[in-house]
Parts: sequence; structure tokens; C-alpha cells
Amino acid sequence: MPENESAKTPNIEPETELRDSRPTSGTADVEDASEREAAPDALEQVLTVKPDEPEPERQEPSRPEDRMTGASKPARIVPIERLSAHRLMQLEACTRCGECLNWCPVYDQDRREDLIPRTKAREFLEIVKAQHGMAGRILRSPGVGQPLKKIIRGLFRVPEVTDDMVQTFAAHLYECSTCGQCEIVCPANLDTVNLWENIRELIVAAGYGPLESQKPLVKSVKAYDNPWQQPRQARTKWARRAKKEKLIADEPREIKKTQAKVLLFLGCTAVYDANVRQIAVNTINVLEAAGVDYGCLGGRERCCGSVLLRMGDAEFERIASDNIEDFNELGIHTLISSCAGCFKTIKEDYPLVGKLNFEVLHMVEFLDRMIEQGKLEFRHPVEAKVTYHDPCHLGRAAGVFEAPRRVIRAIPGIELVEMERIRQYSRCCGAGGGVKAGFPDIQGKMAQRRVREAEATGAQELISACPFCFAGLQVGIKAANSHLAMKDVTSLVAKSLLGGNAEDAALQRKIA
Repeated sequence: MPENESAKTPNIEPETELRDSRPTSGTADVEDASEREAAPDALEQVLTVKPDEPEPERQEPSRPEDRMTGASKPARIVPIERLSAHRLMQLEACTRCGECLNWCPVYDQDRREDLIPRTKAREFLEIVKAQHGMAGRILRSPGVGQPLKKIIRGLFRVPEVTDDMVQTFAAHLYECSTCGQCEIVCPANLDTVNLWENIRELIVAAGYGPLESQKPLVKSVKAYDNPWQQPRQARTKWARRAKKEKLIADEPREIKKTQAKVLLFLGCTAVYDANVRQIAVNTINVLEAAGVDYGCLGGRERCCGSVLLRMGDAEFERIASDNIEDFNELGIHTLISSCAGCFKTIKEDYPLVGKLNFEVLHMVEFLDRMIEQGKLEFRHPVEAKVTYHDPCHLGRAAGVFEAPRRVIRAIPGIELVEMERIRQYSRCCGAGGGVKAGFPDIQGKMAQRRVREAEATGAQELISACPFCFAGLQVGIKAANSHLAMKDVTSLVAKSLLGGNAEDAALQRKIA
């Protein structure tokens, strides 16, 4: 269940200037270089990010008459039939106070006011009113000629919505990690994340989204059931290789054979991305060491569809419906995942499509429950000073803030030190919402900002509970030449349970 622990607003200045510009040396743990080189371009982008660039100057938003007029051809109609009256009211309810400007992590790196919620709300309302208002409907009537259209536009002050204008709005809409920080600080309590995702669906329906650099992700999910442009049969390749290298004792159990009541949903990133595959390895080793009766879908596992939902593709509902049917047929009691994105999608978004006959837990919640029940015994101290990064999908979206911290503190030898921005005010690493694929330079700068905050704690390791955050923060660590080592919570747990680390030769011998 989501945790209801609330944290007081920290006594900090939101999105102040970057202060620490001193790069340090060191690298994060990596896996087989040949596999990294073979990773698909759509998600595995080679980023060249200059550390500590001067903060860009703030740019004022363009005027409506500048955006909505010119030689560009008329825009295609943006359908609003699937946008509820509640969503339209939310757009009108925005007071344009600008509090979102103070907190938006994307605006912090790309100082264009066109990117913040208040401007996007205004821009979309301009499109909607011009296309679907009374005057807009009259202008679309086949019997209205150009001379009369000119008179009506002048009389009702209705500018023409051009193709360029909607394309520009779409670019602003997709330069957003959907982290939800604006939702937390909004005085009007606007549900911004769901609002942007709903509007993205309309933009896609009109043929303006997603961005070209994001389209391969969507196409891959539809073609291969994963966003990595990898064949379906490659989904279990990681397990065969991990067993061969003695990183795991055996391949994960097939739930169809075990009839287990706990389903481990591994997700796409942890099994296809060589840089974060250790999360899948450590998760399996932890469950085996704890004696959990679990099972996996193996090659039958499909993408949860999060990529499609965040990009605004309506095909998400079909994928969600198919997965819900498969999960329910298994007769499971609990579904667990080490991926914050999969967890959020299945727990928060799937119930809007169909009923789930089981509970959904993130791996850290499952471990926290086992610790509370006395079913998890940490045998070996882990001497490390660590700091924890709250994933947006696990924290702000699902309210899980304390479970990962309780698990970390339960491990003997660990010293947990907190960053300046934590829990619901945690800085986004920039990997979500399509930003990593669409705006890799911005994502790299967002990750660097978070890494510098982690360095300021004096920690040796940066811990998270999400494969996408893991990969995104690795970008920041590399670009900042940081001494920090990137780890997942399961890495610390595996090390304490087994007396080594899933990537260490010592553990390989122990498993053998």
C-alpha cells in the first residue's frame, strides 16, 4: 500500500543556481562493454554533456499572435472529445501564479517559460478555443469563404491556428519528464501529470506527437513488446548469461510451472540494458536467499506499456488489458517489481483499465514487509555511507518514501545521509517522460544537478530503486566525473544477505 507518511516542506530555495562546480574523479560500476555498445540508440544514447555550464538566461514566452499567425498552413484539428470537462476546467483553473516556474527541473536547465505548466496550459487553451469555440466552428463551416473568415477573425479576435504553432506546442509538451513536482507545489492542486498525458494523447491523435526522436520507443513496444528494439526471444537472454557467469544459481522460476502466488515482474529495462542488469540479478538472488516462493513470466512477459502511456499513445489500453487478463489468470496474490515505472503503471494506471485481483508492491515494500515480519536476516555488515534518491514514480506518484529508507537503515554498517531535496521534493533525474530520448542534453544536465546534490552529503554511493533512475543518474555521474558509485537498493540487500555483491567474483564463487 502507498505510504501516507508526510514530510514538511524543506527549508530550501527551489531551483537555485548551481553552486558546486568542482568535478571529482571516479566511475560507477559497469558491465560488459560489448553489450553496452550494442544497446539500441532509442534509449541508450551516448551523451556529451559539458559539466557545470553557466545557467541559461530566462526567456519570456512568445506572444499568441507570434505563435498563431504566419505563412504556415492551417493546423489539423486537435480532438478534444476524450478530454473530460474536468480536465478543461483544470486548464482554466490555473491561476498563472508561476510557482511551477520555481520548481520545474526542466525549466531549471532550459530557461524557456514556454516549458512551464502555466504557459503550456495557456497555449493549449488558445488552440482549443480557436478550433472548438463558437467562432472556430463557424470558421470551419464549408460555406464560409476567406473574405468572411477574415471578418470573423477580426470581429471575434480569433487567430488562425497554424501547423507550426501546434508543432511548437507539442515540442514544449514533450520537453517534460512528467515528474509531478509542479503538481506537489501547485496552489490550485492541479493534477498536472495526468493532464499532460491526456493532452499528449490528443496531440498524438492529431498527428503531432510524439517527437521524431521518441517514435522508435513507441514503435518498438508495439512490434517487440519492449522499447529496446530487441526481439521478444531476447528477453530471457540475460538470465542464461547470468547463470553461465555464475551470477545467479539458476534461471528465474517460470510461474506457470511453480504455481507460485508471488509474481516477479522484471520489466524491460533491467533485462535489456546491460548497464543496469545487476538490478535483475540482485533481485533474483535476494528472493532466492530469502526463500520466497515466487515465479516469473520469462519469455511471456510483455512491456507494461508505460512508454506508450507517457507518450500519449492510445494503444496503452490494449496492452494494459492484455496484461491484466494474463495476471489475473495466474491466480497470484501479489505482484512485485523492482522497476518504479512498471510498479507505478501497474498499481496506479492499470486499475483505470481493468480490475486487478492481486496486490501490487514495489520490491522495497516487499522487503520492508519481510523485515517487519522477521523473515529477512541480514548476516553481513555493509560498511558504506550512502544517500538515497527518490524515484518520481515510486515517491511522488505512489507515495512510497519510507519503505526504502527503512530497508537501507536495517542493513548493518550502512550510514544513510539525506540530500537537500528528498521525498516529495526530490529532484527528478530527467530520465522519464520521454526526456532522455527526446532531449538527452537536458536529461544529462538534470542528472548532473542531482549528482552534485548527492556529492554534497559526503556519501560514497548513490542509491535508488528504479532502473531508469539508475541509468539516468549514471549519465550524470559520468558527465560530472563524480566519485559516486551508482547502486540499487537490492544491491545493498544482496551484499548483506550473501556476503558479497552480485557483480563480484567472490559472490560468483559463493553461488557456485
